[in-house]
Amino acid sequence: MILQKTPDIPIQTNFLSLPPSTSVKTAIKMMAEAQASCAIVIEEQKLLGIFTERDVVRITTNSTFVDTLALSELMTKDVVTLKISEASDIFSLSRLFSKNRIRHLPVIDEQNQVVGVVTPHSVRNILKPEYLLRYVRVMEVMSKQVIHGLPSDSILIIAQQMAIHRVSCIVIVDPQTLYPIGILTERDVVKFHHMNLDFTQVSAQEVMSTPLSTMCPEDSLWSVHQRMQALNVRRLVIQQSTGELAGIVTQTQMLKILDPTEMYHVMVQMQEIIEQQTKELHQLNQRLKIVNGELEKLSTIDELTQIDNRRRFNEFLAHEWQRLSYLVKPLSLILCDVDYFKRYNDTYGHVAGDECLIKIAKAIRAATRQTSDLVARYGGEEFAVVLPNTDSDGAERVSKNILTQVQSLQIPHASSEIMSFVTMSMGTVTVIPNSSNSPEMSLQIADELLYQSKQQGRNTYNFRLIS
Repeated sequence: MILQKTPDIPIQTNFLSLPPSTSVKTAIKMMAEAQASCAIVIEEQKLLGIFTERDVVRITTNSTFVDTLALSELMTKDVVTLKISEASDIFSLSRLFSKNRIRHLPVIDEQNQVVGVVTPHSVRNILKPEYLLRYVRVMEVMSKQVIHGLPSDSILIIAQQMAIHRVSCIVIVDPQTLYPIGILTERDVVKFHHMNLDFTQVSAQEVMSTPLSTMCPEDSLWSVHQRMQALNVRRLVIQQSTGELAGIVTQTQMLKILDPTEMYHVMVQMQEIIEQQTKELHQLNQRLKIVNGELEKLSTIDELTQIDNRRRFNEFLAHEWQRLSYLVKPLSLILCDVDYFKRYNDTYGHVAGDECLIKIAKAIRAATRQTSDLVARYGGEEFAVVLPNTDSDGAERVSKNILTQVQSLQIPHASSEIMSFVTMSMGTVTVIPNSSNSPEMSLQIADELLYQSKQQGRNTYNFRLIS
């Protein structure tokens, strides 16, 4: 890449230019070989249009376009340009990129002939530390709405998602944890065309860029800039310290923060103070992180029974609902209630009532899978069980097991109208999460089934499969 600097404007002078009669297939091949993100369409030294990686993604779903049409039929004709005499600084460039939502800016001379191209990538390559706000954190500018796909998705599906959402990349996530594990970009799509890959048969996991280089929301944009330069990439995936996908930062977004104000001069004067404060805050944050971790753990455990509480139940149910909706796998839910528990407290006292709930919590826990299922105290004498990836047979098996485990405790209950020891009633549902149902709806149905169990004499369960 040859850059010509004309008052602080980095112009790439060895751009790829093609006549309008060039076939799209040939253009894609030349872009792949030159590793060019665009082709400038020129005839008789006159700018006619531009053909970019995004255009390649857009036409990927229709092989007829690729095989038979010429650039003149698919190029973007209304091209935003920059006159070299009007070039001022990178701040004005940043506004042009942002205002027009473009990533390629042809530069023309006084005779309206193209002399080069400016991209966010070429701007980023000449950025100096003072042009970036060292103390702006990634979390302040990253895109949180990240389009992601699964390793098993075909590259045709990935390309379609890029075109539909008008994004330059798709982050590939682990289907179990939803943690980011790879990435596919517009440039990859261009390369796949050049390699003559079968877009319907090749999966994302076979060709995605991995291992994935990620950064944290708390990192500075200066760190992002340095990492991008080191890896020669145009975007970085942002990942929470716990592994979850947090967002993505592109070089275009980095340019958006540039503002021709006095902020830089103020920051120079305060740099020593800010660096000291940053160091102190980092130390404080580390201490707070440890304390918050302990508090977070305490905030999700029921103090009496030492199983998960309702807050943890809600978080877990929401997470598993989203995960299983992607996998199209079943989720089962059980609501449990101790029969005649108020009478138990009135007869034996609240201390004995607490001991009863502790024993029942352990019995329910023993009836479920320790590693994948969740048992929580839902409130009072109510308990809730979440069974990820469990079908109707499995849900009924666990329900019967819970009844057996509770009965085997043989906790005396003289005030019960059905047995001489403590029993439990339940409502059980199984559902494959999708857009037509919700966790709230499933909970409501489970509660209705629990009520039916009470009406039918208690010490039983009612089940429903939600379609």
